[in-house]
Amino acid sequence: MAKAIWDWESRIGRRVRLRDLHVLSTVVRWGSMAKAAPYLGMSQSAVSEAIAHLEEALRVRLLDRGPKGIEPTIYANALLKRGNVVFDELKQSINDIEFLSDPGMGEVRLSSPEILSAWLIPAAIDSLLREKPNVTVRVYQQDANILEFRELYDRNVDRDQSNTSELFARGFDN
Repeated sequence: MAKAIWDWESRIGRRVRLRDLHVLSTVVRWGSMAKAAPYLGMSQSAVSEAIAHLEEALRVRLLDRGPKGIEPTIYANALLKRGNVVFDELKQSINDIEFLSDPGMGEVRLSSPEILSAWLIPAAIDSLLREKPNVTVRVYQQDANILEFRELYDRNVDRDQSNTSELFARGFDN
């Protein structure tokens, strides 16, 4: 167990930086370090250095470099898959902090079949916005014939972890 802790701190905990992970993600999205550099507000050499730092820390090659740009390796794809979750969680934590600092604002993202989107959802949103006018509500329409939770899985809609359902329910008690 001591080795596992040491390995984490020496290879990952102290050496892998979120900034470097963001750089990798951007390079993969743009397809080259040169194209990603202006978007990141960095020089191409600084981008290359960040990638090299990650590769050294993880002891694997993350990008295959070629004349047509870069291609992520299987290691980069694995890292980015989990890294996207990390960034999404950080983004959600910032939203949580904003909500905690001002409970009158926030964002609610719903997925609903068309039948509910036509009458129930607008009434509930109207009730919610009367009580919380600074809340943003996004509704994603879903096919009622297909029981699929893609929007939830992709984190495009919210799981009910707050009093949102209570606010919606109270809208119909008035």
